[in-house]
Amino acid sequence: MKYLCVVLIFFSSMSLCSKKVESQIKNELIGKWKWVESSGGFAGRIQTPETTQKEIILEFTSEKCIKYVNGKVESNLNYMIEKGPSIRTTEDTYLIIYENDKKQSVDFIDNKLILYDECHDCFQNEYIKTDN
Repeated sequence: MKYLCVVLIFFSSMSLCSKKVESQIKNELIGKWKWVESSGGFAGRIQTPETTQKEIILEFTSEKCIKYVNGKVESNLNYMIEKGPSIRTTEDTYLIIYENDKKQSVDFIDNKLILYDECHDCFQNEYIKTDN
């Protein structure tokens, strides 16, 4: 019985730790992010606002991701943060899972938001946080 209590406490604390990290990621994610570059795909292309003639802004709230393309709303999706398997690494990583079942692993590097599409030959998308 004592062993069972220890195991339950351990898994409860692990779950709380995971929820705390997910909350921190969500807090860091909230705001507007301006698209800088996407790279990848089968041909290893690099796309930028200049090469595509698109200004893309992602606005994350605590529940929604709103994507603006050239100032117009292109999508408005619910999302959640979850730790799970990624095609990029052998370790579980934090994923944004959208209501349309699209998944992106998330990373913050040098004040940039990096979203990796969770599919083979897909893109790595880089954003910088905007003030407005």
